[in-house]
Amino acid sequence: MNIEIKVDDITLDTIVGKVVGFDEDGDAYETGQRTVADLVAEQIVKKLVADQRYPTLRDMVLEIRKEEIRAAVRPSIDEALARPIYKTNTYGERTGTETTLAELIADEARKQLGEPADRYSNGKGTVLQQAIRTEVQAAFKAEIAEAVKQVREQVSKELSDQMAEHVVKAVATGFRK
Repeated sequence: MNIEIKVDDITLDTIVGKVVGFDEDGDAYETGQRTVADLVAEQIVKKLVADQRYPTLRDMVLEIRKEEIRAAVRPSIDEALARPIYKTNTYGERTGTETTLAELIADEARKQLGEPADRYSNGKGTVLQQAIRTEVQAAFKAEIAEAVKQVREQVSKELSDQMAEHVVKAVATGFRK
């Protein structure tokens, strides 16, 4: 008596189960199939997520993904910035001459810097003037703070020297009596 068992080749694409979903009435329906690859991937993810090094690994993978996306998108951005375009009116009709997106962005930036900082009062100057004013004030504050610190140290030293002299005189007078 010979018992022969034949097992078909098992690959990662071999279907091993069904994926079942339920509709609003609670009736089951098949939404897909599970393969050996799905089960293997599920086990790998479970072990990987349980590892204490997972957060660091996840951050590294996300950073690599960002860099790869940037590298893939960069040529398209460069082309879009350099490719000639035409200004249009509200109807989409061409107006003016050929330009580039980079020139339009630079023009808009210049226009924004020249805008009033407060649309209701011109007394505050333009956005650019206000930014420069803020930076100058910050620089002056830093310089003044440093000067005050140096003067304070100098005065403190002089006072401590004078106080030391007074203490020495008082002690000397006390000993003489």
